[in-house]
Amino acid sequence: MSQKITANILVCGKSGVGKTSLVQAMTLPGTVPDEAISDSRPCTQGFDLYQTEVANFIDCQGMEPGQTVEQYCSTVMGEVVQRLDSDKSENLVHAIWYCLNGSGARLQSADAKLIRQFSEKALLIVSKADLMRKEQTESLLAELGTLLPVERIILVSSMEKTGLANLLDETQKVAETSIDQAEEELNAFRLRWEEYYSSMRQLWRSGADAAADELITWAAGRAAAIAIIPLPLADVGPLVANEAYMIYKLGAVYGYAVDKTVLTMLAGMAGGSMAGKLAASFLPFLKIPIAAGITYAVGKAAKAYFASGMSLSKEELRREFLNAEKEAKKTDWKQKMQEEEEE
Repeated sequence: MSQKITANILVCGKSGVGKTSLVQAMTLPGTVPDEAISDSRPCTQGFDLYQTEVANFIDCQGMEPGQTVEQYCSTVMGEVVQRLDSDKSENLVHAIWYCLNGSGARLQSADAKLIRQFSEKALLIVSKADLMRKEQTESLLAELGTLLPVERIILVSSMEKTGLANLLDETQKVAETSIDQAEEELNAFRLRWEEYYSSMRQLWRSGADAAADELITWAAGRAAAIAIIPLPLADVGPLVANEAYMIYKLGAVYGYAVDKTVLTMLAGMAGGSMAGKLAASFLPFLKIPIAAGITYAVGKAAKAYFASGMSLSKEELRREFLNAEKEAKKTDWKQKMQEEEEE
């Protein structure tokens, strides 16, 4: 009987970035006790091991202020080398999560050095992404993109449970590449991985979908409010900014760092939205339904794109946009605005 494959995931980064909270969010209740997490002081000393049926999470103590990169790297790599020296394939580290605090939205030189050290098997996890503004996300992504491919940069929020499904998928890819075992064992690993996370994935997806729908409705309502501006063309700039903000936030809900290429593709290809906005500026009696409807349709198309793992083709994306546009035409946006104001 072949030995079961279990992924070994080493979690590291500076103190206070939410490493243990992330492990708790990624495991079933009871795996990581609440007392292992503290907002006021570092709790992890050395390495804490949290074992599940499919993965062992090796939670490393954080890098403390005053500690050099070399000292911290020596601590982390010491664990990696020790496992390598055991001469047992099941002990090897298969993936490394390097956690960066998104609420600070700054990449420091120490972070960059550590990420380069661990880059071969590393995923860069930006925690507390729900606290980041669009400008912060864009600036941080530009810096991080010089260190790792954008698909290995994952935005998450342990509190809001966003981005976790994307982290799960990218970790599986890295772990599978690292596990040099027979195809039969690899298939068994995939099956157990999916079985273990199936219910959690459904909850995360449901929560992300609900948050995305709420965001789209909010952005469409905001577009309707912007469209009230009486001057032709005066509302185009704010509408474009509103749409871009919505797309950035939708990406974060599903754990994706949105770059300018994705933003341009979604805002433009999803339905010639700029042309619609220009038309809206010269048709005062249609401005509100056009502006709100286009924003709503772009949002629905963007939601489908991120929910698919950014895999939708242009044709599929276009269909999502057109279907949502038809749905938006059935909505009385003026009445919806009045109802929201009353609430």
